[in-house]
Amino acid sequence: MNNLHEIRAKLDDINQLIAPYKLAYVSPKDECLFLDKNAHYMEKETLERLTHNISQDGFLSQLPFGMKRQSDGKFLILSGNHRLKASIKAGLEFILILYIDEVDKSTQIAYQLSHNALVGKDDMRMLKEIYREIETVEAMEFSGLNGLNFLDFEKINAPAINDADIELTEMKFLFIQSRANEVKQVLEVLEKMKIGDDCALVVGDFEPYIELMTAIKKAYGVKSVSVAFNKMVEICAEKLRELEQ
Repeated sequence: MNNLHEIRAKLDDINQLIAPYKLAYVSPKDECLFLDKNAHYMEKETLERLTHNISQDGFLSQLPFGMKRQSDGKFLILSGNHRLKASIKAGLEFILILYIDEVDKSTQIAYQLSHNALVGKDDMRMLKEIYREIETVEAMEFSGLNGLNFLDFEKINAPAINDADIELTEMKFLFIQSRANEVKQVLEVLEKMKIGDDCALVVGDFEPYIELMTAIKKAYGVKSVSVAFNKMVEICAEKLRELEQ
């Protein structure tokens, strides 16, 4: 027991240097708590192998990560629940864990998901359920997960688009004859190019054109739309020549 007090006293000194994270030497059975919901799972054979390795080593080579609760001082293990379970099965009296002080529910879930997203396997149904409990954008970002992964795309009804519903705007550009021929050749090549198995390149999407025009003006320090458009054609023609080689 004297060794336990000595270890914890030394950890108190170390914790002054590594805040906001801290280290604790705790009983996995009496001082640690499992998550109520955990999307991370481990196959039985893997858990048995982990338990055997921990039993042989007598310690954990990777530290569980937890949160110290204010209400009872116990540690809710946010990452490493299977290591905790294996250490209990292996009969370890004490383990070393890394922890933080208590945080709000959204931040807690963000820590949980961000750690578990790195390795292992997840139950996607449970993962989606846990992710939806996050209430702040900051916590969602911290979790490292993209909410789009959990959308039920098959339930989204995409309305059919009729060509007659698309409002078209005619735009005219004036060029000298030699330049007009060059522009025409480049556009003809582009229109024939394939960008997918069932999708041909369409010339005339206005917003990307404006974005590209603005980028070229900034890059080459020009203000004239005509000059910028000519530069666009030159860049495109050069790229097409490279593709032919």
